[in-house]
Amino acid sequence: MVNFGKRLMADQLEEWREYYINYKMMKKKVKQYVQQTQTGGKNREQVLKEFSRVLDDQIEKIVLFLLQQQGHLASRIEDLGEQRAALMEQSDISQICQLREAYREVGYDLVKLLRFLDINATGIRKILKKFDKRFGYKFTDYYVSTRANHPYSQLQQIFKQVVNSNASPSFLSDMDQFSSYDALANAGRRGRSWRFVTQPCISAG
Repeated sequence: MVNFGKRLMADQLEEWREYYINYKMMKKKVKQYVQQTQTGGKNREQVLKEFSRVLDDQIEKIVLFLLQQQGHLASRIEDLGEQRAALMEQSDISQICQLREAYREVGYDLVKLLRFLDINATGIRKILKKFDKRFGYKFTDYYVSTRANHPYSQLQQIFKQVVNSNASPSFLSDMDQFSSYDALANAGRRGRSWRFVTQPCISAG
């Protein structure tokens, strides 16, 4: 079974690499903290505060990127909805095909963002579990309770997005309506996965 660190590196998108959780660095931190507490270099309270700040920084990085990408997707979906509405009264096959491709690209990018969210949420859970195991301390309970219930919590944003990781209702509605033009074929959805049919448009003439 491939360990999470290797899977994270393998699944990362190169253009987003700097925004993923730095799991390797976090593992090294945990190891260092164990050594420092054993040698008396740091006490448990110092370790808890320092590790909390490190984890806060990682989560903030992830959330800010996630919100930025969500904004870009929302803007693209809104623009596509306006284009679709304009095409309702037309039958320009070439424009319909272009719009179908644009919808498909947004769908692919949405799936990429959901995968980014999922693997980072997994990384956060795993590093918290590793910390608890090495220190014999329920740091996870402390960290989650103090962060998740805060009104400006970045951690709350992460797990809220995991729970609500569904495509925009308006986006799915547009896709369903647009299929009547043979511009977007069946869009199947199971769990958090979307399947976009790659059937090409048939040009007129």
